[in-house]
Amino acid sequence: MNTPSDHLGPLAGYYPSHWPCECAGPRRQKITWKAGPNIRPGEALHATTRHMGAYRWSTMIVLRDEGEVYVQGGTQAAQKERSFGWIEKVDPVTLETIKAAPELPSGGHNWCGAAAVHANGDLYVVNGRYAHRLSPDLDVLGEHKLATDNAHNGHVIVPDGNLITKDIQIDPSKRTMFTVLDPDLKVVSEFEFPGNSVGRFSCDPQDGLTHLYVTNSEKIHRLIYRGGFLSLDETWSASYRIDGEDQSFAWDSTLALGSAWFMDMGANGGVKNVLEAHPVGTNTAHTRANVIHTAPQRVFRVSVTDPTDRDTLVPFGDAGGNIIAPPLFDQDRRILVAFDSMNAKMGAWRYQGPGQFEELWTNSFRNTNQLTLYADTGELLVDDSPHGAPWYAVVLDIETGQEKARADTGCSASSGMWYTPGFERDFYTSTLLGGVARLYVE
Repeated sequence: MNTPSDHLGPLAGYYPSHWPCECAGPRRQKITWKAGPNIRPGEALHATTRHMGAYRWSTMIVLRDEGEVYVQGGTQAAQKERSFGWIEKVDPVTLETIKAAPELPSGGHNWCGAAAVHANGDLYVVNGRYAHRLSPDLDVLGEHKLATDNAHNGHVIVPDGNLITKDIQIDPSKRTMFTVLDPDLKVVSEFEFPGNSVGRFSCDPQDGLTHLYVTNSEKIHRLIYRGGFLSLDETWSASYRIDGEDQSFAWDSTLALGSAWFMDMGANGGVKNVLEAHPVGTNTAHTRANVIHTAPQRVFRVSVTDPTDRDTLVPFGDAGGNIIAPPLFDQDRRILVAFDSMNAKMGAWRYQGPGQFEELWTNSFRNTNQLTLYADTGELLVDDSPHGAPWYAVVLDIETGQEKARADTGCSASSGMWYTPGFERDFYTSTLLGGVARLYVE
């Protein structure tokens, strides 16, 4: 079964932008149709940096029409007195504020949340236990307090225009709740997931069906969305637990080449602090003393047509791996890119069929963010933060691993999100401790 490429669009339910939502599309492929910077010898990467304010967690950047850049975020747990969600429209070059929404209630939860530009042109933000609808000028058009008193982690828009979100549930003894909202933020339905779930979820609408792929502490499951309601697909699930290994949970998956691709070891070292609602700088916390799980980092592939058709790759083999983001899979080039943030490893493999991975390159970059790829030039956007600071943005060739350019972002503490390709030869990033940066070629 083939997987459609989000970057070939159009994406049903979303605004026709090259980056309207998390990961540029519901399948979380993080690949853009925007022309790559095509960096040539002698050209350099530069950064413009801005701090969004005290205690702010700059989560993600979404784009609407040409030149319309929106930065969305929440608050860090160090903000003890109050919590709120926020979103600003900023200048695409200087990053200075053009318009800011009022502070958005979050129900007392400090978490990152998410934003998306709907096909109707409005922006939808989920933060804490609240969902908001805003105009392009950031006037609040609607607000809904979600039933589950918990932070909510990401959302997708399905082809009928409805939104689906879920709470983030760390405790394996508890269950995650999904909520379906219509564009006016009225509840359509709710669904109790069979287990907890920390990571965000992926969505694959095709052939008149919409499937959601969700990981809990032990398995990846599939949900069926039909007519505004979710149900568990009893025919499809796969465990990613390895007997005798001290693993931690998987985050979200990316859907490509008829499979779900994801990595385990989601809670280790400094990341444990984030999950316990104390988000200090995760990059600076990657030290051996903080290791709490001993298994090596693994990548898993599970076929969406047959969950017994699966692969497990141990890309590096170092004990005590850790990530807070899924791998990238370029189905056009059949290249998997994986990393281990704890042990500062990154690499690429050509997938040649079940069990067949040809190593293309490896390096010693400490990457935390989700990876982003330009489809046309094969330019891959990654982190390298060897000692927590400085934090470099690096452009690599996905085929060879050759470094084409790098620049100090001027930020610290990656938020585990992604680089957002801009409108020129530039791209943006956001950080856990409030910084945002525009990286551009000269």
